[in-house]
Amino acid sequence: MPFFRHLPAPLFAVALATASPALLADITLQYSDGNGTSGSRVMIKDEIVRLEERLEDGAVIYSLYDSKRRTLTMVMDEERSYSELTEEGLKAQAGEMRAMQQEFLQQMRQQMAQMPPEQRQMMEQQMAQMGIDPAMLSGDAPPVRDSSAIETRKTGEHGEISGIACERLDVLLDGERTNEMCVASPRAMDMDDEDYRTLRDLFEFMQRLSDIALSMGGPDAAAISAEMLPLVDGVPVRVHNLMDNTVVTLESTSIETLPVEIFRVPSGYRQVDPF
Repeated sequence: MPFFRHLPAPLFAVALATASPALLADITLQYSDGNGTSGSRVMIKDEIVRLEERLEDGAVIYSLYDSKRRTLTMVMDEERSYSELTEEGLKAQAGEMRAMQQEFLQQMRQQMAQMPPEQRQMMEQQMAQMGIDPAMLSGDAPPVRDSSAIETRKTGEHGEISGIACERLDVLLDGERTNEMCVASPRAMDMDDEDYRTLRDLFEFMQRLSDIALSMGGPDAAAISAEMLPLVDGVPVRVHNLMDNTVVTLESTSIETLPVEIFRVPSGYRQVDPF
């Protein structure tokens, strides 16, 4: 799924809370990947979230989530274009891809039925390297993994990140540890109720998109599974992905009025298909 590669890292590194202070203000969460050359920002204003990722070459890519429209807009400044992603749109794309996949598999089954055992075994190995479950080649439907396979486990340990106290949790996928998190109270983030509701809606939306993407299977499914995090009672200030050893850490939070213009697609940009 190419569009997932353009989403900022905090989409899978920040979770949600269930309580927050009664303050009403815009908020910015600044994250770092630890090497100092790249990082991300999550900015919330009213019902819009701006998600920025700073690349190693200094370029910044960003997306806008509108909780009212339930739409994630990916903006490409270099191309002066943008694409909109919705749950309904991704479901339709998933249906088309599954139909194409079934047609391809049917053709492969017919071809492999005519092959000698040694050649058929070699073909099965090549298909497995492409991310195709062997069960699909035999006509069986492999189990579909989704967010219900993800759970958290308290470690009993606590820490402090950027001066913020947090509780350490393990994230498990089908019983295997995939991530370590340190989760802070949302009050420590100075996040008001409105901002919290917007952030919660964003991550529930992203979890739904991830489940749809996982339903398509393929080589990207394993990477998506490893990045998925459950919704937890707090805001992660540090996430360590044990699969690729990447670490995302909260560097700072700020409460200040943000310009409304940065939460809009620039004038004159053309809309393109996200797929």
